[in-house]
Amino acid sequence: MRKKIIFLSFYNLLLFVSILGGESMDILFDKSFYYPNDSINLRLLNLPNETKKIKIVITKGIQTINELSMNISKVDETMQIFLKAPSTVGGYGLDFYVNDDLILSRGFSVLNSWTESPRYGFLTDFGEERINIEKTFDYLAQYHINSLQYYDWMYDYGYLVSKEENYKDAWNRQKNISNSVLKELIREGHKNNIFSMAYVSIYGVERNLGLDNPEWLLYEIKGEHYEPVDFYQKILITNTYQDSGWTKFLIQQCKETLNFGFDGIHLDQYGYPKDYASFYLEDNEYKPYITSKGFKEFINKLKQQTEAPVIFNYVNNWPKEIQSQTKADMIYIEPWESCNTYEDMYKMIKEAKERSKKDVITAAYINPSFEENITLTDAVIAISGGRRLELGEYMLILGGPYFPGDADIVSQDLLNKLRNYYDYQVRYEELFDIPEKEVELKGNNLSLNPKKDSIWYNVKMNSKYVFINLVNFVGTSTNFWRMKTKKPNTINDIEIFIPLNNIKNLYFASADNQLFFSKIDFSETENGLIVKVPTIEYWSTILMELE
Repeated sequence: MRKKIIFLSFYNLLLFVSILGGESMDILFDKSFYYPNDSINLRLLNLPNETKKIKIVITKGIQTINELSMNISKVDETMQIFLKAPSTVGGYGLDFYVNDDLILSRGFSVLNSWTESPRYGFLTDFGEERINIEKTFDYLAQYHINSLQYYDWMYDYGYLVSKEENYKDAWNRQKNISNSVLKELIREGHKNNIFSMAYVSIYGVERNLGLDNPEWLLYEIKGEHYEPVDFYQKILITNTYQDSGWTKFLIQQCKETLNFGFDGIHLDQYGYPKDYASFYLEDNEYKPYITSKGFKEFINKLKQQTEAPVIFNYVNNWPKEIQSQTKADMIYIEPWESCNTYEDMYKMIKEAKERSKKDVITAAYINPSFEENITLTDAVIAISGGRRLELGEYMLILGGPYFPGDADIVSQDLLNKLRNYYDYQVRYEELFDIPEKEVELKGNNLSLNPKKDSIWYNVKMNSKYVFINLVNFVGTSTNFWRMKTKKPNTINDIEIFIPLNNIKNLYFASADNQLFFSKIDFSETENGLIVKVPTIEYWSTILMELE
């Protein structure tokens, strides 16, 4: 292997060139995010043979904050560039030029902790035969996935950590689970700033263990008798009030899980029993049980006693009234019948974010072959202020609630588009956090609501910027995000009237094919301005810089 080391005087960058494999020009990050002043290791793959000069521009919004360039005397397949991450937390852009031509744009995050901006994925394979771990985490880092739900890793519902090296999970899947592999996954993830959350049922206990502890359980009336509430006849449902014996037991199990190596706890529930629909046992008396109260008390006690990251699953957005009352680090929603349309999705996320003041993750399950649905739904979720759980195991997209069986391989074209979308979200993270503003735009097919045969527009505005997102539903066939839709018709040169004045500059970008903002012309009128948007495939944006 030939190697070449070059020292650059500009910012004292160390540039290391080596020959590895590869096919197309790309830039790869070594971590899902970077700490302030951290070292960034960029891999430049397969520069064009005619490369004479390269330039890397680091931006924050529309402002250039760093720029470096160098002449290339010989092109090798892979180049590694080490540079220093910015000192300020936020989203950043990276634009790469070859011979003064912009070739590729990406985005990256600088955070103090992954919980400041969680981007959630999943793992399901914890056996010795699993796909290469280093390859998996390198793949996830390109999408800025900084945390992972380890689905059904546990030994059983109740006793979580296995005392044996190899074991079957609680549902007796065919694949074995290895404690050594679990620990290697956790350890290797940390190298890429990817953190591991252990899946735990907040109120599910293995049947025999539950029957041995009847005071732990919830009960329902069947005929003239009280019977334990169950889940698929295997698991019994428990009382999670803070003084419950189950709560004390499971929090101790969670502590042992954290001692095993996990970084935090992902709490699941099954959407029932609703408040006052079951009973708990106290002093040999059956009393009406308030499930939402039990959830809140358990979450807060777990957080208090462990100080570790905690996520709780609001199944079908229930019970949403406690979202502002728990100490969980973020809001995780698994939408079902309460959220069917794109408009439902927008409103659900917006309201949860406003209610909780926290980041919102949605486990919105879509058939992995419905690529148009995935693209449109991801755009709606991002603009609404959320993130979607969909990526995890190598090249798989999640399509249903049973993660080991509901994830499928998708096309490279979709994965490329999703990488653009994820880059776009981290690159302009501060713009997406700008509050929404009611501004009525005028133009063909424009709509304030995401619906078929329209262009949905969403306006965010502060004292410096107006950020307008445009999502193209023209030509789609349904308003339902789970139902297969036609691809939207690409719209070119659409003219839009914006009733705002005092605009200094106006910029265009697209999550589909142009991640950087470029200036575009506009004409002013007495009541506002007119702009011609170059193109909208799925998702494009306009940024207005105010005077």
